[in-house]
Amino acid sequence: MSIRHAILFLALAAALPVQGCATLRRGRSATATSDAPPNAFVRSTAETRATRTLPVREGMTRAQLWRAALDVLDAKHTVEVRDQSAGFAMTAWEASVERDGVPDLRYRTRVVVDFVGDDWKQVVVRAEAQWRPSGEEWEVGYDAGLLDEVSKELGARVGKAVSAR
Repeated sequence: MSIRHAILFLALAAALPVQGCATLRRGRSATATSDAPPNAFVRSTAETRATRTLPVREGMTRAQLWRAALDVLDAKHTVEVRDQSAGFAMTAWEASVERDGVPDLRYRTRVVVDFVGDDWKQVVVRAEAQWRPSGEEWEVGYDAGLLDEVSKELGARVGKAVSAR
């Protein structure tokens, strides 16, 4: 993460109230018990966020890459931060699982897409997640299922084609 992105992230985190920044989206059903996070939640620290780095297809302009990335995010999420010149987009926190047909506000996710460097030859994808057990602080991690899903969709749109051997 560049210094510019870190400053932008910290400024946004300080400006938004934690409770009021979540949006609801029709999520997948949780398969864990009601007192446990969804199975896709992987606890980690802020320093060890799981990311996927995808090589970018040759011949696409920055404008084409940006539009394709936003199309992937906009299809299922609300993009809250977008900076085309930096190649950075971040969705709003979303209540992304349901328990008994009701969104579980104790679990939330967001997706971050960040094109690397000035040449945008790679794109980094993160699927941040937070789980809050009843009456406790947020536990930080990532959503492995969401990370797989967004990486696959983004890779199909902007990823470098893999040659068959």
